[in-house]
Amino acid sequence: MTDHKPFIITIVGPESSGKTTLARKLAAYLGCPWVPEYAREYLEGLGRRYEEADLKEIAAGQLEAISRASNGQLAVGSGQWAFCRFVPEGGESEYGIGIWKFAIGSKRCFVVSEEAFGAVERPVLIVDSGMLSLRMWARIKYGSEIPIVETALKEDITSMYRLCRPLAIWEPDTLREAPLLLDRAWIYNHYLAELSASLLT
Repeated sequence: MTDHKPFIITIVGPESSGKTTLARKLAAYLGCPWVPEYAREYLEGLGRRYEEADLKEIAAGQLEAISRASNGQLAVGSGQWAFCRFVPEGGESEYGIGIWKFAIGSKRCFVVSEEAFGAVERPVLIVDSGMLSLRMWARIKYGSEIPIVETALKEDITSMYRLCRPLAIWEPDTLREAPLLLDRAWIYNHYLAELSASLLT
């Protein structure tokens, strides 16, 4: 039943936009599990520059981590979530918990909700990046698709996306590729177009 499946919040956006920090803090605030971005673990152990073929391996690892977490017994959720309804930023909402402001009310976000939380307690799972990020990575970097990602997104288990805007300050990292704010803003706009289009389908 929908009311008892995990409510999955997937945090996406360009690099250096605070995705991992938000995922970690939000999970700690809610006392719920979170799934780190598998790409970092994979690339740190690769020992060479990644290639297009590596995205398929990264996608398989990320999907396995998400599936393992979302199908497990997530003993999370409390009465504070009852009767909460998530809506895109700027819309009206009915809520009664502080987490709205912490997680969603920031002016640095765009929120797409495909699914109402409902009035029944449900487990919550936070995902850092996920399948949508892999779709955008393959599309922007290589102009290609990853079959395992496209299959997963046809029946997307994400309940709500939170798109983070790029931060003005870029923190150098051996795995990051877009030091210019203009480039990160361009990537953000691709995400924005993708999520905006999903609201119309």
